[in-house]
Amino acid sequence: MTRIVNCEEESTAKHLMDCASSSPKSGFTSLGVIAASALNEKVRSHNASSTALNLQNPQQKHENSLGAAENDPAAQPISSGNKLLFIFSEENVIRKYARIIIEWGPFEYMVLLTITANCIVLAMERHYPSGDKSALSESLEQTEKYFLGIFCVEALLKIAALGFVLNEGAYLRSIWNIIDFLVVATGLLAYILPNLNQPALRALRVLRPLKLVTGFESLQIVLKSIFRAMAPLLQIGLLLFFAITIFAIVGLEFYSGGFHMTCFDERNPDLLPDSIPNSKTLVPCNIGNESSSKGFFNSAHGSFRCDPGYICKGYWEGPNFGITSFDNIGYAMLTVFQCITMEGWTDIMYMTFDAVGDRFSAFYFGPLIVLGSFFMLNLILGVLSGEFAKEKERVEKRRAFLKLRRQQQTEKEFGGYMDWIQHAEEVILAEDTTSAEDRIRIIAARKRAQKEVSKKNARDSQGHDVNFEDADLFSDNKGNVFNQHGLLLRQGSGRFEACWRNERRFRYAVRRLAKSQLAYWSVIVLVFLNTICVAIEHYGQPAWLTSFLYYAEYVFLGLFMTEMLLKMYGLGFRLYFQSSFNIFDCVVIIGSLFEILLALVQPDTSFGISVLRALRLLRIFKVTRYWADLRNLVLSLLSSMRSIISLVFLLFLFILIFALLGMQLFGGEFNFEEGLPPQNFDSFVKALLTVFQILTGEDWNSVMYNGIRSQGGTNGGGFIYCIYFVLLVLIGNYTLLNVFLAIAVDNLANAHDLSDAEHADQKEEQSKAAKAQGLDPSNLDLSDPNAMHLLPWIRTPTKENSCPCFSADPLNAVERTSQLGDPKANGNFLSTPDNKQLRKTQNCISFESDETGQLQDSEAATHGKPVLPYSSMFIFAPTNGIRRFCHFVVNLRYFDLFIMIVICASSIALAAEDPVAENSTKNKILEHFDYAFTGVFTVEMVLKVIDLGVVLHPGAYCRDPWNILDAIVVFCALVAFTMKKPATSASAKNLNTIKSLRVLRVLRPLKTIKRVPKLKAVFDCVISSLRNVLNILIVFVLFQFIFAVIAVQLFQGKFFYCNDASKLTRDECQGQFFEYNADGVPSTVWREWKSHGFNYDNVYYAMLTLFTVTTGEGWPGYVCVCVCV
Repeated sequence: MTRIVNCEEESTAKHLMDCASSSPKSGFTSLGVIAASALNEKVRSHNASSTALNLQNPQQKHENSLGAAENDPAAQPISSGNKLLFIFSEENVIRKYARIIIEWGPFEYMVLLTITANCIVLAMERHYPSGDKSALSESLEQTEKYFLGIFCVEALLKIAALGFVLNEGAYLRSIWNIIDFLVVATGLLAYILPNLNQPALRALRVLRPLKLVTGFESLQIVLKSIFRAMAPLLQIGLLLFFAITIFAIVGLEFYSGGFHMTCFDERNPDLLPDSIPNSKTLVPCNIGNESSSKGFFNSAHGSFRCDPGYICKGYWEGPNFGITSFDNIGYAMLTVFQCITMEGWTDIMYMTFDAVGDRFSAFYFGPLIVLGSFFMLNLILGVLSGEFAKEKERVEKRRAFLKLRRQQQTEKEFGGYMDWIQHAEEVILAEDTTSAEDRIRIIAARKRAQKEVSKKNARDSQGHDVNFEDADLFSDNKGNVFNQHGLLLRQGSGRFEACWRNERRFRYAVRRLAKSQLAYWSVIVLVFLNTICVAIEHYGQPAWLTSFLYYAEYVFLGLFMTEMLLKMYGLGFRLYFQSSFNIFDCVVIIGSLFEILLALVQPDTSFGISVLRALRLLRIFKVTRYWADLRNLVLSLLSSMRSIISLVFLLFLFILIFALLGMQLFGGEFNFEEGLPPQNFDSFVKALLTVFQILTGEDWNSVMYNGIRSQGGTNGGGFIYCIYFVLLVLIGNYTLLNVFLAIAVDNLANAHDLSDAEHADQKEEQSKAAKAQGLDPSNLDLSDPNAMHLLPWIRTPTKENSCPCFSADPLNAVERTSQLGDPKANGNFLSTPDNKQLRKTQNCISFESDETGQLQDSEAATHGKPVLPYSSMFIFAPTNGIRRFCHFVVNLRYFDLFIMIVICASSIALAAEDPVAENSTKNKILEHFDYAFTGVFTVEMVLKVIDLGVVLHPGAYCRDPWNILDAIVVFCALVAFTMKKPATSASAKNLNTIKSLRVLRVLRPLKTIKRVPKLKAVFDCVISSLRNVLNILIVFVLFQFIFAVIAVQLFQGKFFYCNDASKLTRDECQGQFFEYNADGVPSTVWREWKSHGFNYDNVYYAMLTLFTVTTGEGWPGYVCVCVCV
């Protein structure tokens, strides 16, 4: 229950009662007691009334959940005037008691526990091939009738209390009750009609976990956000469906029947071979390809050619057991959907190359991936992100409205009482009979109330507790530390008073030490040293390093324990344990002590506390206190935890339902000739892992192939089971997982808002500082870091109406400005007393620049862009004829267009080169073209250098990064041409150098970015975002490092295997064994104990392995290895 009373009133009343009750000498203490008692009574009554209001307000519940009529039976109204089921009137006893039962809290909890128990029973089932069942599975099936009976009783009670379907708020008017009724009805049908499809009916039992959503309001809010996005998501789904249909029809026209031809052995043309030469598996070939033994090669360009002795013919069922094909619209749509998920699409593309050639297939798959995967599927993320932001804004507005309404109501009701209490305090303080001790207590009560109010406001403004340690440790509130000792000190005798005073001083000194910068950075240094010690641990390390790290851990443990005890003593237990970091440190230290004691008693026993110690590295994030952008990013990520927790539970519920459904559909069915694949649905754990793998999109198509194959394949009606995998990918991967991205995007926006707010505060502080020094902030751009030293030369007083910097000659004005801006004339202009003259001079400069700009614009419009008023390379003055000619050529209307054409031609020539046959005729012709292109770029560079100058003055050639890129490309090409000589043994040494220099020619297409404004704007946007990407990359690397340290603690030295698969341990992997080659000829091979390429033997390899896992590629293989070890 949310408290609606103000913290100040409650705290003041409490402290007033304490003060008044402990001061019998004062004649007016009874007044304070009466006032405080009245206030407390009013607070209790107001809380009780608000509780009742909250429980009896279904409209408010309707706004905060998926709908009161759907989620809370207590909020569903009983229809008046109508009989439920045409039987039960409003006064019927059965209806009343049914209503009481379904509104009874323990009844709801009992139903939730029943659902949980049913999920556990379903998860304990074990499926075997051919429908075999274990004794445990048969026993678990007997419990189904009891669960069904409980759900039937629940449904009957709700129908009796709410009605069936006709009246408002009836049982079937709720989506969740519809799901319940469907599950109960199918369960009864399975018992009434045993001849029906029992597996299909049992599969509907997996919908029962959805009832758990009704018991958690946070899950309903997340679901409501997803449901609100259903309308635009359905539109995107319809668009995606049409796109898939169009591409499927196109693929049907091009590739229909093309995947059923493969290479057959001419010696036995009717027997499908297991494999063919130059390929591990069967691949499609082109129908026009005849036997190579006859010398005919009539196949399409890029298609697969059969080796000598093989002929391309049919019939072959096709790749992936005939599932990947374009034979009909259904298989074509499934293949296109697999391509746009980008899982295995390259294999399908190369299959089309093998079947029909590569000339036109690339034009099919390129638009398919760009439009389908990069564009349409990412629209789902945009929709979910927008809906989540809207829902969050709506919730925040409602929270602010309710808070304001509560405050107004509280102020209205308790305003008189507060005036009465404050008046009583003033009377007590003004009374002569009031002792000094009573006055101190009243004042202390006021201060404590004000402090609690300020803390409450701070918590409300933040909305979460993200960094308690900084808030508590570095606050200036000293009263909280000695709060509980003040009364003891005043009540103590004279003999102990000096002792208490010394203890308080010592505690204050300890507290100042704990909050000092020295202590802060000392702890940070210790954390970094501890990080280094943890990071150098590796598999196979020498004994001395093991001993050093062992004793170093004791040293760090002692230092961190000392820090903890000092904080506890200086801050007090209450403030210390308000910090999440402090609680975490305390848990880690206690766990480390427990591990040390356990190691002394039982040396070979470990509870994994070393892993917990590795989490201490999270304290590295404390350094973000002095890095504003990174700190705001971390705080925003932490603030998203509230939304993510509910979503994680919903995601787990989704995985649970699909895992149970997969067990009902495919349990015990993945029994193939080559063995049981690692991804199967035979047990609950395996099903969970398989569903999670499909959810991440990693190799989900292979699991789908096995699922279709297990149900009869393409010829046995197994194709219909692809719906299970398609729904799992669409709902799980592209909907629920994208909600995580939507939350992350929203919180990243919050991080930017925090940074912008901090920058705005800094500007405001600078503005205030400028005003305090007598400057006008409107005339001084404080956002520019160089704003405070741009005008140090304006210090000489001038006449009232003079503008000393203005000149009709722009060149002279520039020269005069440069002279006045000489660093030798620098001074502290902020101390100039005549600030009016400073502002007037600034206005003159502004007027001059405006007039000069207008003149230059008009001149540029009439005569073209003017020549820079500087000497170029100390040779060419602005009036030099050569420079004016170069300036004229560079600024010609079609000069940039000509350079763009040359750049495009150069890019085409680079793409046409043959990297294999370097000395071919085509490459020699293209080399002469390269000479011409390089000459054009060289002439362009020379013209621009003469026109703009090199680097010394503003606007010079090398002041533009794009010009620097052009110069590097030109110089490298010229150097490569210079070093290239006729092929001799002496010049062969320069070949690698020439190749490395000529590689930079690939940078020529980047020259087009500068000449296309919109493209340049996009590129500038990408470059400007690198700063935020750097912050995210730092957080990512830190987390990767922490998980790498944990992985080294767990799996170092365990990712080894023997090249003889029959040997599992290092001791067994000795001697030799026989290995058979492809022809069946055996050979002896020495056994070797090897390490996997990706392992966790040290932090470096661990971070590399974790990086491959985080990319989402190949991670199931690492999971299998971890399970095996």
